[in-house]
Amino acid sequence: MYALWQDVLRLVKVDFEATPKFGGKLLRPAMCLLSAGAAGLENPRRFVPLAAAYEALHVASLAHDDVIDRALLRRGGVSLNALWNDHAAVLAGDYLVARAIELMGEYDSCRLILDGLATIRQMAEGELHFFGRDQDLVTEADCLLLAESKTASLFAVACAASAKLEGLGVAEDLGRFGLNLGVAFQIVDDLLDVTQSADSLGKPSCGDVAEGKQTIPLLYLREALDAEGRAQLKALQNKELSESDCAWVIDGMIKTGARERTATRAREFGKSALLELGRLPDNAYRDSLEQLVEFVLVRIS
Repeated sequence: MYALWQDVLRLVKVDFEATPKFGGKLLRPAMCLLSAGAAGLENPRRFVPLAAAYEALHVASLAHDDVIDRALLRRGGVSLNALWNDHAAVLAGDYLVARAIELMGEYDSCRLILDGLATIRQMAEGELHFFGRDQDLVTEADCLLLAESKTASLFAVACAASAKLEGLGVAEDLGRFGLNLGVAFQIVDDLLDVTQSADSLGKPSCGDVAEGKQTIPLLYLREALDAEGRAQLKALQNKELSESDCAWVIDGMIKTGARERTATRAREFGKSALLELGRLPDNAYRDSLEQLVEFVLVRIS
């Protein structure tokens, strides 16, 4: 499988030498290729361009997000906007979106391209849904909607694409698997943001708190705090957080039970993801997809 990942990186054409940790976990191409094998399709290598397309869309979204958030770090390395500037980072993101669509075009499927474009639209809609929203009025359903749109939608498309191209009925099962896994992944990511140090994260701790983002763990924390605590949490928005500020948030997540409540919610979505694999052939690829769920959830153990 390592050779497949090298093919993916070659096709995405990101300067990983300039930003050595920007490659990330490559979950999306892994899910695309493993899903092809799990569906019983032979020669997963023919889906390498498709896997690369989904990673390109993901990296493009990160480049654009870092410009919006004015982030200077990404995965322990310098962000593209800090390495170059905002203008170049936006262009890099635009380039990767275009490159992704080109790669999808190799499969001569309008449906495939439309699904990819729908995912880009959902990512934008998810962020716009919260524009100007009063944080106190945000619900769990709102937070889950954001997780689905910004992360899980691309997981779902990556998992279902190869089976859909071949007209296999398991495409819907794989799509639902990806959707549930994507929500679990986002919940875990959001939890790590408010429970781990900057060294562990590779970026500033409690960044979501400072940016006033709407996430499941922060929602649960706000619900568990008294009026004074909620006011203190809100006062941390739009400021550079000190170590003591982050320590207060991390301690609050544990003492209020918000950490465990969030972890339980992530596990529920992980369990739902596993259930969707029931109709797939029993093979090594399916086993690997099951292990991906464990990989996502083990980070909160």
